[in-house]
Order: sequence, then structure tokens, then C-alpha cells
Amino acid sequence: MITICRQFFKFGVVGLINTILTYLIYTLLYKATSPTDAMAIGYGITSVIGLTINRKWVFKSNHNWMLVAKYYLTYLFTWTLSIVVTDISSNYFHVLASIIPLITLFVTTPTNFILSKYWVFKTTHIKEASAHESTD
Repeated sequence: MITICRQFFKFGVVGLINTILTYLIYTLLYKATSPTDAMAIGYGITSVIGLTINRKWVFKSNHNWMLVAKYYLTYLFTWTLSIVVTDISSNYFHVLASIIPLITLFVTTPTNFILSKYWVFKTTHIKEASAHESTD
């Protein structure tokens, strides 16, 4: 349980860093492009940062191509979800463009954590749990 809480906290820190960077990119681009395009670009750029930090710091996983593929499938899913939420918020509910990223955050963050923990980095958790059990 402590491991899950620690991972959730670290995942949150990584998410906060990525959210700030995504928001900065978004605010720089949404007037020149559109809210939807700006969110897509920001989310895409920060995915590389998230992969690196989550792999090394949060889940302490070795690099392998299957992990990268799963990570980007997860990001593709949450990226698509982010674009859909942005599009609906902007075009159907006419939400202020400056707060749309906050709305997408409440949808994509829990989705991304659950998929990362229980699918992308699943084998890492099993190894970590076994290592903790053998040292206890």
C-alpha cells in the first residue's frame, strides 16, 4: 500500500510538471491555431518527458520497446480523450479557452494513472512487490 501511495504521489508530481508545460505550450499556441490543435501539440510534446520521468523515477522500470509501445498506446488513448474533451468543451459548451486544460486534467489524469500502473508498468510492480517481500 505504501508503494502505491508513493507511486501515486510521484506520478502526481510528474503530472503536475507535464500539466504546467502543456498549459504553457497551449497558451502560447491556442490563439495562433485553435484550442484543439494547441492542446494536441502540448500533450504530444510532454508525453516524451512523462515517459522518461515515469520510467526512471516513478516505476523504476528498465527500458524495453513493449513498455514504450504500451506507454504510447496509453498516451494515444488519453491524448484522444483530451482532444475530445477539449473539442466538446470549446465547441458545444463554449467554455473559456483558458480553463479547458483544467477540465481535461480531471478526466485524463486518473485514466492515465490507472492504465500506467496496471497495464504499462505492471511487471515492474510485481518485481517491486517481490523485492519488498523478500527484504521484510
